[in-house]
Amino acid sequence: MSTEISRIQKTFKHSWTGPMWHGANLKEILDCIDYQKAFRKPAAGSHNIYELVAHMLCWRKFVLEHFKGNTSYKVELNSELDWPTQYETTEANWKNTIAAFEQNQIELENALSNATDSQLQEIVPGKEFNWYIFIHGLIHHDIYHSAQIAILKK
Repeated sequence: MSTEISRIQKTFKHSWTGPMWHGANLKEILDCIDYQKAFRKPAAGSHNIYELVAHMLCWRKFVLEHFKGNTSYKVELNSELDWPTQYETTEANWKNTIAAFEQNQIELENALSNATDSQLQEIVPGKEFNWYIFIHGLIHHDIYHSAQIAILKK
């Protein structure tokens, strides 16, 4: 019998490696994006692919730190950590960011593999919502921004 946490684990993994019902998974979308394209600004005041990936990674780290019990880990909305504006537009920086994202995927999959159905209903320490909402929020956040990246990639 499938449990709720196993369905969430599967959805999280599929959002990264597929298959997805709506099209490309995040790994497919990020593959073959060179650093010039990653740092290209589509329009003044718009985010580029790199900024979207860094933003996603920021919130993925936030969730992972809470899985580890680090409730003191904070991200201020619209801060430099949340939406970076000062960064090197180099191939090395782009490759390092993608590598960090891939490592974060592994760590989050491991954290999810240790979660239980009963934990899903527990309130996330220091928050006003439960783990079910927290994890689903992360998945939805990833899918939302992956669509933006797919458009910018064209």
